[in-house]
Amino acid sequence: MRRRGMAVVGVVLGLLMSAGCGPGDDEGGGLPTLGPESSGQPSSAATTPGEMTASPTAGSSSGGPPNTIAVHRRKVVAASTSDKAAADAFISYITVRLTAYNKVQVDLDALAKTSTGAALNAVRSDVAGLRSRGQHTVGEVWVDIPKVTARGSAATLTSCMVNTTVDVDAKGKPLSAPKPFYNITSTLELGGGKVWLVKTIKFGGDNACR
Repeated sequence: MRRRGMAVVGVVLGLLMSAGCGPGDDEGGGLPTLGPESSGQPSSAATTPGEMTASPTAGSSSGGPPNTIAVHRRKVVAASTSDKAAADAFISYITVRLTAYNKVQVDLDALAKTSTGAALNAVRSDVAGLRSRGQHTVGEVWVDIPKVTARGSAATLTSCMVNTTVDVDAKGKPLSAPKPFYNITSTLELGGGKVWLVKTIKFGGDNACR
């Protein structure tokens, strides 16, 4: 992924490379992206397995990584129903965000249902940047959420992502070296008092997920 300048999103989840990703918050970046070298399923076991989404597009013409995006849920530690709902909302947001980077098109309805404020604006900005450079994002992420705390209408969480995403050019050629892990902190709020929306997302270190 990437933080693109954060332009993350160096991807998204440096996320960010030429698309830019580097450490920092979501403003100016998208999810940081990791590269083609670590394209296989991570070895660590998931306690909450299951692919959240896969968004296939046309195959790569350069022999590079497949032109698809997938977000996988791994270990999620949630003590309450509200904690779990916030964690689910975060994973949904990551899915919407990476799908937008892959298609270089923002699904405004889906984005508004999963985010608000800086987290929402970062996706629109990052997609505009990708489009202007003739690039898009491909790869997969595996999401761990070791801590999430929902209290009233606000929630905070920490996440570690195993990442193989990378930005590629129009021919599918990777544009940056991969970054295998992303350490993330995020805040959420209850939209309309009913649905958790990601408000901010900050990409910090790159320590391995445990």
